[in-house]
Amino acid sequence: MSLLDIYRARRRALERYVQRLLGNADEAAEVSQEAFLRVYAAELGDQTPVSEALLYTVARNLALSELRKRTSRATDAVGDWDDLRVEDTGPSVETLLQNRQRVAAVEAAMERMAPKCLEVFRLRKIDNLSHAEIASQLGISTKTVERHITRALELCHEAMAEHDGLQRKEVR
Repeated sequence: MSLLDIYRARRRALERYVQRLLGNADEAAEVSQEAFLRVYAAELGDQTPVSEALLYTVARNLALSELRKRTSRATDAVGDWDDLRVEDTGPSVETLLQNRQRVAAVEAAMERMAPKCLEVFRLRKIDNLSHAEIASQLGISTKTVERHITRALELCHEAMAEHDGLQRKEVR
């Protein structure tokens, strides 16, 4: 199969491959054509046997060169940030604030718990002990452990409901 046949048959696939690397269809078309011309020149000079793999390798190398050029250009223009595809993938300030407020609501609920209830809650949720382990450690029945955990969770749910209710009222 000749290089021209390979290029005609694989041109669109080659351009999609390069576009995935560059993120730009116009540049991908240019790089694909440049790759074809370079491999064609090598074919004319009998420098190397022509194959589809060679065409893809040259196109990849040209695309990587283009990416290096992009990243090495120093610029202060705001529009260039869009070209770099810089994204903040972290949580938003609002989300962080809401999470802190929710933690504060749970902490407030923990302050309202009876001392034994709080101790059972911490052993279960923080130390990850089983009901039987907590009962054994504190010298109480597993049924009492379950009651304490149920009461602690009720207080936490109430605090969260109050927090969420306040959040909804503030939004209105």
